[in-house]
Amino acid sequence: MWGKRRQGSRRGQQRYTLLNVDLPAEKVRQQRLRWAARTAGFVLGAVVLFVGVWHGGGFLLKSGFYQNDHFSVRSVDIRTDGVIQSSQIQAWARVQKGDNLFGLDLQRVKRDLEMVPLIETAAVDRVLPETLRLRITERQPLAQVIGYKQQGDGNLRRVRYWIDGQGVVIPPIDPKLTTTDALPKWMPLIVGLSQAELMPGRGIDSAQLSAALELIRQIDLSPMAGLAHLRQIDVSRRETMEVVTWQGGRMTFALHGLDRQLSRWRQIHDLGRQHHRAIATADLSIKNNLPVKWALASRTSTE
Repeated sequence: MWGKRRQGSRRGQQRYTLLNVDLPAEKVRQQRLRWAARTAGFVLGAVVLFVGVWHGGGFLLKSGFYQNDHFSVRSVDIRTDGVIQSSQIQAWARVQKGDNLFGLDLQRVKRDLEMVPLIETAAVDRVLPETLRLRITERQPLAQVIGYKQQGDGNLRRVRYWIDGQGVVIPPIDPKLTTTDALPKWMPLIVGLSQAELMPGRGIDSAQLSAALELIRQIDLSPMAGLAHLRQIDVSRRETMEVVTWQGGRMTFALHGLDRQLSRWRQIHDLGRQHHRAIATADLSIKNNLPVKWALASRTSTE
């Protein structure tokens, strides 16, 4: 019994040994070449398919969109919240009728428009099949500042700039490029800024200027609305600013707490009217026992 098991085990080992015979080297080489040829064929086919789809898709895009006269710009829809003429906005956008609507780089158009100092934001959209839509938000000036430019002959030329609510310097627009009655009303004059900071299109990083612009915004909504009109604001000081009104009064403001100071201004103004006096000077930056100088009774009672 044990002899039969041993004999059967030996036969299994012999069968296993016969099946584990190594293939000839030539057959192994041929097999590897076939695998390499199949892999190369697959890769080549994929590359050819990709190139075909790429060029075919490009041809379809060109013939169907980029070179299709059906998508030519025939109308430029321009709307602005300000005074710049639509023709000037289109010239800054460098868009002509007949340009392909899909060939236009909308980001380039938006960038070119927003690089104009007079424009704050621009939205550019395609309206198929033939319209380009431009929506413009213009910078709204709050104040003005006087600068000086050196001319070719060495002389200095006086230049007036505008400043918007973010402190961005705006060059005055040519009246020929605006709609009717486009010139702004009188704006307070800012003095005390460095001439090197007066670069059109760039913002001025100044706490004093920011406070002056905030004062201009608040005064028409404050208790002093209609009672005082700002003529000039000096921002050359570090902690305070000096305001001159059209009525001749001089007021000193701290950079912070403008609403509180405007309320105190109104209280002092009402007190002066009761005694038929007007404010000549007042330092509102001082919280307690602030100094006030009264004008002569013959002067107007509003600051």
